[in-house]
Amino acid sequence: MTRPADRSTLRRAVVLLAATMTVGCSAKQPHSSVTPARYLFIWAGPHGSDSAAGDLHHANAGVSDFLAVLDADPASATYGKVLASDAVGIAGAMAHHTEYTLPAARPLFASDYMTGKVFLLDLADPLAPRLAHRIDSVPGFRRPHSFARLPSGNVVASLQFGNGSVPGDPGGLAEFDPAGRLLRSASAADSAFPGARIRTCGLEVLPAIDRAVTTSSPMDAERTADVIQIWRLSDFHLLRTMLVPAVAGDSIHYYPFEIRALPDGRTALLNTYYCGFYLLTGLETESPKVALVHSMREPRRVGCAVPVIAGRYWVMPIAYDHRVVSLDLREPSHPIEVSALQTDSTFLPHWAAVDPWSDRVVIVGQDDGEARVLMTRLDRRTGRLSWDEGFRDANSVRRGVSFDRRLWPHGAVTAAMPHAALFGPARR
Repeated sequence: MTRPADRSTLRRAVVLLAATMTVGCSAKQPHSSVTPARYLFIWAGPHGSDSAAGDLHHANAGVSDFLAVLDADPASATYGKVLASDAVGIAGAMAHHTEYTLPAARPLFASDYMTGKVFLLDLADPLAPRLAHRIDSVPGFRRPHSFARLPSGNVVASLQFGNGSVPGDPGGLAEFDPAGRLLRSASAADSAFPGARIRTCGLEVLPAIDRAVTTSSPMDAERTADVIQIWRLSDFHLLRTMLVPAVAGDSIHYYPFEIRALPDGRTALLNTYYCGFYLLTGLETESPKVALVHSMREPRRVGCAVPVIAGRYWVMPIAYDHRVVSLDLREPSHPIEVSALQTDSTFLPHWAAVDPWSDRVVIVGQDDGEARVLMTRLDRRTGRLSWDEGFRDANSVRRGVSFDRRLWPHGAVTAAMPHAALFGPARR
């Protein structure tokens, strides 16, 4: 199958949950629908850059990435309102991934993919976010992508490119302490795959079995290696590079994108950007397995991006199908699609994050579509998705909160694009 003609498709792909979230929150039910998260944090940047072509001189050049804080309390009279925002103070090009859950008493890691900078955001006072630290580069690597928080408080990051000295320019991993000091890094280069264009993208850590797993997917039109890599977490030793199994005559295996640990902490599920779903088993053994367990062929769907696990359900935004889907993982070897919501043609669902204390799942659009944030509700008993109709701009007839606004609490922004989202502390 040929790829979509508009190949801004892959260029804005985006992440990842720390294992403490994917394993922990996947297994537990929300505490109560009456104590939802009080705040929704949105990492945003300038809208309109042609970052796939490396063009940093776009119409919004000089605009800083920023964090917006929204009222996420459904009982509040200002539900969905922007309460605060703060810019990091230097020109951004592509605000990209953050961690997927709010770290306890630690700064939040967030990236600007094109500039290669990582920002540590202090959210101790949710209504006064501030920049705590900035990582300008990682020696030997470029383009930070995803983050995973370790039980120690350290953060692992995936980096898409090396320094160009190795054929294929493979990416790698880096580990930072909670204050942003680089502790170690390792290359994704594998002699068994000479010259492979391994673009380290999605990242999951499984501390219980001393493993990390990464995917390979580009942020532009580059054709890259369709592989996953299994690492020993404790020392970043690359144990194995494995091809994602292909289906004859199909492209379902293209661009292995995101990966999530399942509640047992030993197995994982991966989605490709072309909406193939693969179960990873035996990760702690010398013979790990990768098996296709589900695909979305009819109608053909493209743009399966950043999912979230809530209870036993996998919530999947699908950009170019303009749809959000829930899959029942009661039997991970046989995921079942149980519910779907359709968006309009201007919104490209890309990023999902769950409120650990309620039934809500936030959906952020891909940045070649409309700059908007939508809210859904997920019935944890049935997997049924529905729109949260109360989450919208004041006096608006449209669902969701638009980022197409000029004035923000921190100042004027010509055009902003949200990318990453996560919920804040529970309402007390």
